[in-house]
Amino acid sequence: MRISYRAARQIADHAARHNPEEVCGLLAGSGNRITKVFPISNIADAPETSYRLQPTEQLQAIKQIDADSLTWIGVYHSHPRSRPIPSPADIQQANDDSLLHLIVSLQRGKPKLKLWRIQAASADPIELLFDTQNADQPDEPLSDRQKIAVVLAAVLSLIAMLAISLTLLPPAPAIP
Repeated sequence: MRISYRAARQIADHAARHNPEEVCGLLAGSGNRITKVFPISNIADAPETSYRLQPTEQLQAIKQIDADSLTWIGVYHSHPRSRPIPSPADIQQANDDSLLHLIVSLQRGKPKLKLWRIQAASADPIELLFDTQNADQPDEPLSDRQKIAVVLAAVLSLIAMLAISLTLLPPAPAIP
């Protein structure tokens, strides 16, 4: 299974913003590629150690997935203080074995994402490949400020290169 850079970044940012509480949401895409995530409010009684999707938001997200002609691939949630491995509660609460489960861990500061298929009482890891850039959308054009910064950097680099070149020239021979 593949995940777009943008989707992975959105999941990691969502988890970091709400740390130390768990976050949750839906995964959508097509084929074997996750391209879009839908953050959902966590309404668990103890959000620091569990998650529960807010039903109305979940229904709205499913409707949006259908409207976007995508497939509901799975759910995601975070483990702020533990590894990205399904807990016994995660396995017990998994109702639909056709949905994948992505867990993002913040245990070591840097987000770590792992994908799982939970069936019956077992959880099997699924290889998750990360796209290095978002292939869903064309690269965003540079803003005017970014264009000016690029031109200014090029001009300053040229001036610095000329200055360094002039200092490396040997001295001119003396004229008799």
